[in-house]
Amino acid sequence: MSAISDDELLQETCQTIINTAATAIDAEQPEHAVSLRVPSGQLVGKQIMIDASEKGNGLNICRIAVLNADVSPEAEVARIEYEHDKQTKYGVQRVYSIQSVRKKQGSLVLLENFMAESAREVREQDFRPISSESYAQSTVLKTLQDWTRYRAWQLQEAGKKR
Repeated sequence: MSAISDDELLQETCQTIINTAATAIDAEQPEHAVSLRVPSGQLVGKQIMIDASEKGNGLNICRIAVLNADVSPEAEVARIEYEHDKQTKYGVQRVYSIQSVRKKQGSLVLLENFMAESAREVREQDFRPISSESYAQSTVLKTLQDWTRYRAWQLQEAGKKR
């Protein structure tokens, strides 16, 4: 039996990221999942937003999208955006980051971008590939799972109040 290569493990982690994002979107009420369209109007995917902001602590949100790679720009399959306020010695700073899974030549590629200050300022050239399977597991996937578990808890709590 041959050992699984780091690239194969990274492919599996990318697929798990996609599946985790899709499961979170499927768990939402239809009115909370936003349909995403390309400029031509064609449906490209769905997105949800998870808001963990607490009064007095600033913004803390995560947007999760699952996309059709055949239609989406850059053959993107999943996109996770994080936006939160961070206290620094210079005051409160808004932090924005993106992790993206894309299809390239039959493989899944994981990228991230910490350079944009907002969703409107994202530049393709600022995306960097993630080649460490350990980082993909312990940071990208774990953070996504933490957010989706938080959302599942929010939905469970909302159900109790009905």
